[in-house]
Parts: sequence; C-alpha cells; structure tokens
Amino acid sequence: MKVLLLPDLSDLFVPDLRRFTDSRWLAAALAALAALAAAGCAGPREQALVDFDAGVAGGGTSLAPAIEAPSAIGVSLFSASCTPGAPSVAWSPVRRISRVEYNDMVRDLLADTTQPANGFPPESPMTNGVNFEANTYQGVSSLIVQDYEQAAETLADTAVSNPSTVSSIVPCQTQDSACAQQFIETWGNRAFRGQLDAAEEASLMQLYTAAQAQFDFPTGIQAIITAVLESPRFLYVLEFGEPSEGAGVVPLAPYEIAARLALFLWRSVPDATLMTAARSGQLGTVAEVQAQATRMLADPRAEDALNDFTTQWMQLQSTPSLGKDTQFAFWNGDSKLGSEMVDETLIDVSQDVLDGGSLTSLLTSPSSYINSDLASFYGNGAGNSAIAMGAGPSVMVNDPAVGATQYTKTTLPHRTGILTNAGVLATQSHTTLPSSVLRGKLVREQILCDTIPPPPPGIPAPATSVADGGTTRSVLEAHFNKQPCVSCHQYMDPIGLGFGFFDATGAYQPDDANGFQTAPPGGFPAVDATGQVNAMSPGEFSTTFDGATDLATQLAGAQQTKQCFALQAFRYALSRVESADDSCSAQTVFEAFASSGLTIEKLLVAITGSDAFRYRSLETPGSECQ
Repeated sequence: MKVLLLPDLSDLFVPDLRRFTDSRWLAAALAALAALAAAGCAGPREQALVDFDAGVAGGGTSLAPAIEAPSAIGVSLFSASCTPGAPSVAWSPVRRISRVEYNDMVRDLLADTTQPANGFPPESPMTNGVNFEANTYQGVSSLIVQDYEQAAETLADTAVSNPSTVSSIVPCQTQDSACAQQFIETWGNRAFRGQLDAAEEASLMQLYTAAQAQFDFPTGIQAIITAVLESPRFLYVLEFGEPSEGAGVVPLAPYEIAARLALFLWRSVPDATLMTAARSGQLGTVAEVQAQATRMLADPRAEDALNDFTTQWMQLQSTPSLGKDTQFAFWNGDSKLGSEMVDETLIDVSQDVLDGGSLTSLLTSPSSYINSDLASFYGNGAGNSAIAMGAGPSVMVNDPAVGATQYTKTTLPHRTGILTNAGVLATQSHTTLPSSVLRGKLVREQILCDTIPPPPPGIPAPATSVADGGTTRSVLEAHFNKQPCVSCHQYMDPIGLGFGFFDATGAYQPDDANGFQTAPPGGFPAVDATGQVNAMSPGEFSTTFDGATDLATQLAGAQQTKQCFALQAFRYALSRVESADDSCSAQTVFEAFASSGLTIEKLLVAITGSDAFRYRSLETPGSECQ
C-alpha cells in the first residue's frame, strides 16, 4: 500500500511552462480530482491518498482509487415517497468525461475527427445491473494520464500545423498577444465549459507568452491548446452550484446548466448560443432550459448522443467484431455486416426520437432502416424471401467501417421492434447457438430495469452444440434447470427462449437449424418459442407469451417497461446511479413522458427541467462529496 501526497487543487488548475512539459502535473491534478470524489471535498494543502491497485481504470500504476457506486433502485423509484416542496437531489460524484465526449469535444473545438479517445481505456458499467458505461465511479491510473498527455500534444500539434484549422479556431489574424488573449477568452472558456476564471486566464496567457518568446505565435497557441486539453477543467465535469447559505441543495450555476445540456444532448461542449444564454442569465427557469433542450435536439449533433445512448442501452459495443461459426456462411462472407447492423439499430432509435416517435413504436414497429447488404441478409435462408427496399424515408450514414451508405425504412417479415433487430440478437448469442441467458438478461436489465446478480465462480461454459435428436431449447433448459442456477436463471432464460426463431446471427429460422443447410433424417426440429416473464418483486410485470412478437407487444404495454425506459434516460442524462433522493424528479419526468403518449423527445426535454438536472446537493467538509 503506497501513499500519494497531493498538492492543493488551487495549484493544480494553474498551468505554467514547466507543467506544460511535465506529465507529473497532469497525473497529480487527475489524482487530486479523483481524491475529491473518493475522500472528501475540503482538505489540507497536502492530502494523503491511499493508493489501491484494485478498481482502477485502464491498468498501469494506480493514482487514485475508484469509489463505490450505490446499488440501483430500479422502477420502485417511481412509487417511492416524494415530498413536494424544496428540491431533493442525490449526490453527484465528480466524473471524468467519457471517450465519446472527448472525441466529440475535440471535433467541435478543433475540427479534429481522428477520434483519439478510441484508444483510451474503456469506461466501466455504473453498477451491477446498470450497464451504461461512465468514468463516474472509476479511479485514475498512470496509463490514462499518459493517454491524455499524448492525445493533447498530438491534437495541439495537428491543429497549429493546419492553417485552415488555425484560422477557424483563432478569432483574429494579427498573431499577437491581443489575439492570443482573445483566443483564451473564447476558445479556452468554451473548452472549460464556461469555467475559465481570471486566474486561469492569466496563467494561460503567461504560458503563451513564454512559449511565444522562445518560439513563435503558433507554438504559443499550441501550448495553450495542450494545457487546456490536459486540464482537469476539461477532463472532469466540475459543478459547484450557486452560492447559498445553509442550503443542502443549490441550483447549478448558468454555465454548469449549459455544460449539463451539452453533455447530455450532444456529448460535447456548449455552442455559442448556449454560452450566450448562460452569460445572459437565460438558463434560470425550467422553460428557458427546456427551450434550449428542444433547440439542441433539432441539431445534427443530437444524433451523436442518441447513438451513444443506444449503443450502451442495447449493448452493441462488440457487434462489429462478432465472430460466428463456419456454418453461418452469409455472416462470414461480409466483414461489414456487424457494423451495418449497429447502424440499423442506431438509426431506428435516432429517427424515432427526432421524428417525434414513441417508445411503443420503437418496441413494436415492423419496419427498420436497412441498406442493400442488410436486405440481402434478412431475405437469405430458409423461411425468408427477397426483401425489397422500402419507399420510406432514407438516411445517409458515413460509417468509417462501411463507407457512405443509405439506409431506408423498410418493412421486414418476422420482426417487431428493435429487440428483434439482427444486431441485437446476434450480440446476445454465442458463436454457434443463440443464448436464452443473454437475450433474457438484456430484456430483464435494459427493458425492465431489474438487477441480475453476477454469476458465482466456477460456472461451466454453456453448450456449443445440439446432440442428434435434441433441440436448442432442450440444451438451454438443461443449463437453466440446474441448481443453484435456477434461482437467477428463472428470471432470464424463460424470456430469452421467446427469441427461438432467430439463430446466433439474428437471422430468422423457421426451424431449429442453427445455420446448418443439410437437415438430418426427418428434418430439423420445430422451434418452441413460448416463454414467460416471472416477476422479480411483488407487483412487477409478469406474463406468458408465444414468440418474440407477442413478447415485444406485451412489453411495450407494460408500465414497468415505460418506467424503465424513463429511468434509463435519467441515468444516462446524469451519468450516475439513481437514489431515493431522486424520487420526486423521476416521478415528475415520468408523468410528462406518459402524458405525451410516450414520446421520447418529450422525455428527454422533461429530464432537463427536473430538479435532479438543475440542482446539486451540498456536502459538509470531510464527507464523501465533490
């Protein structure tokens, strides 16, 4: 066990030329911010931080420990006690920005589309059963510090090496100290999401002056960009709230509201309109905040956040690289298929939201956005017929893995909503057989917001084949019925069995072929896709069903499903796990969502007007706080 002494934070926000070339400053700064989340807000000038190796993101030497995430409450939050009156808001830990946010921010700040954060260590799920990935509860490692430093230096060097980039981000042509000062005041303040104060501004100007004197104007600008991108003001979401005497909950400052809006709806920095609204005091009411949210959802950048939400909600992170066994010839014949399937689901959600669609249509629509490759996939194999591209709306997507491709809304046979999208089903499968466990767990946690405990150690691997005369269902049920497995699997497997007409690639199969083309004597066995949803707690949704269409239709009508979707959006917006203090906000948000006919856009706007979004809780010095 090692002890790391951290300097006071007031020193760490002020860069100088030595720190510009010294990664130890960045390491100390990031560790100090993590210490705030883990150990308390107010401390002496030097704080002792115990260095635990466990629970730290990204490997390398641990600089600060992870903090323990609370357990999820789930949909019971919507029936929890709520006392109207003064705002009640849960504690929000300090968090680092995500890889998606980093990429989007440097794109909007520097016109850089190289997505450098793709190589950073990944985020972790918030807590068991809450599978949105964030840096909210993660620690800091030496590896991520090195990644931040290298990315900042590369981005800054690239920016000043490109005259068009320089002219687009530097607001003047004089290349003198006055121009550098203006650059700091505008670009630097936007990068810090409105939290550039006079001391930091002066320090950045001092850094520029030193670099410019030793080299030239572009190098001075490069030094500013590097320092800003390495600063905790950029890498962390810092919220202090408006000054208040004796209050336990305080409203966020205008620039903090602007930052929350940009992070939630764009996964990026505020634009000029949002910065102006904050500076002019036009984010002080629910109506003003929601007006900005409505404007921002009409901006193309909203698709980036919607895509990030959908990727995590439907757990599509690994879909582009899925491997399937050799009998799935169509899958193995097209390396782009996994990426195209991801694009399909992302477009289904984003277009449903941006076109004013509802959760009901998302879960039950027989139409999906496909391209020609996906049309061939969906029309391939026994029981399927050629798919003619629809005459519905089309969307052009420029996916680096696929190229510029047009996706058209098309009615598909055998499909009902995004749970029957091939990419979703293929991801929740093994290489040969579909997985009732994975498919049922997806519904249980992502659609119903129930928590399944992690499996105990020593669980044998699932079967990879079906014996002669057997069925896929019999193989899956043999695993499900074992003790003590049944205590958890009774809540997953009977749901997942309802997707039995879809093989491990997500293709429709009229019988239990699992990708094989040559049937045994007597033919392939019939598929039994009946199943049931068992309530995990009293009063929760329970039913029996026959097939995926019946399941999707019943899920779409269930109150638990509606509440769960609202909760998932709430979690994503705040990048934290819910607590009992969120009950009033969650219930107000759900009331607006339900009264809108489950319109998803209205749900997102309602979240931005909630107390949980517009306020933060205060903690006393020495407590586990910001």
